[in-house]
Amino acid sequence: MSFKTIRPYFQERMSAVDNEFKEWEDAFDIDNIPATILDKSWHLRFQPFSYNTGGAHTCLSFECPITLSVFVKGYRNPVEAVDMALIFADAILKECTKPVQRLNQPKIKNVLPNNVSVRELSDSNDNAAVLEIQFICEVMIES
Repeated sequence: MSFKTIRPYFQERMSAVDNEFKEWEDAFDIDNIPATILDKSWHLRFQPFSYNTGGAHTCLSFECPITLSVFVKGYRNPVEAVDMALIFADAILKECTKPVQRLNQPKIKNVLPNNVSVRELSDSNDNAAVLEIQFICEVMIES
């Protein structure tokens, strides 16, 4: 079992939601995303993982919070970006938390949402919205 399985899980789920979604693969900085790929791009950020004492004797259970950021252009009307971000939030949450998906992974034991927010991309660019969804992934590591 491996932490490395988290990214492929979300890559598959995002493709299932909309095959036009593109992953922005910068490891840390999401503020430098080029305008040419801004609309319908997404990024995965890993938060600190924490040991969950509920693991078995041969496995270590970790709670792995991740933040999925999705970028949406509003063009001339920023409200359209917010509205589209909320539509995407519904679709992404439904796809990522389907029991058949989240409970049947060989490496990830569960995926649950934690919070959802929509914000402007930056102080200088309020025509683009950033949807941020935090998920908690339970990952088992064999010891």
